[in-house]
Amino acid sequence: MRQTVDELLREMDRCGVDRAVVCPVERYIVVYNREGNDFIADAVRAHPDRLIGFATVNPWYGEEGVAELERAVHKRLVGLKVHSSLQGFFIHDALIYPLMEKVQELELLTYFHTNTPIYAMPFQLADLAERVPRVPFILGHMGFADGWTDVVAATEMLENVYLDTSLTGPMVIAEAMAKVGPERIVFGSNAPVSSLEAELYKIEVMSLPPEARRLILGENMVRLLKGCGG
Repeated sequence: MRQTVDELLREMDRCGVDRAVVCPVERYIVVYNREGNDFIADAVRAHPDRLIGFATVNPWYGEEGVAELERAVHKRLVGLKVHSSLQGFFIHDALIYPLMEKVQELELLTYFHTNTPIYAMPFQLADLAERVPRVPFILGHMGFADGWTDVVAATEMLENVYLDTSLTGPMVIAEAMAKVGPERIVFGSNAPVSSLEAELYKIEVMSLPPEARRLILGENMVRLLKGCGG
């Protein structure tokens, strides 16, 4: 809510970012899902060459929430953002199963916020990902801060879980690269809570091999989005 579409686009231009994935936040992710999804869909429609939209649905809405996700996809949103600690459920609770069935049917990419004890832990996401192996998951923030030590152990055997670089440190990213490979890591900024410029600088100072850098800063995400029709 603190960043307008125009402000984001200017920041992307300044930092050399071609495209960004955007999603609803704050009250829109907790209660007013439909309004938030419409806001994102309008932004994507206005800037189709720059923005890629993810919907959000609070699973407490049940069948109504499943219908909202389908509606959002018809408006050209291509993924789902879940923030269980704000929405009030454990990641792997049965409450989310109907939503995940629809996600699997629609072949959507999913992004889960982690790590906020006790509702959003890496092993909880691993449990859910194992139950729906055809759904690709992005584990947000690599479990930063309290759960980063669990991330590799929780996900290295799950081919459908990818790790997002936002908010976490270069040492954690380097460990993840060594254990799960750069093919399973995607760049994230978590803007405007974090700084797009700072998150990019963090990747730059790691002095990654050129191939790993290309994968993390775009190619992995392009592959995932193509897999879901994005």
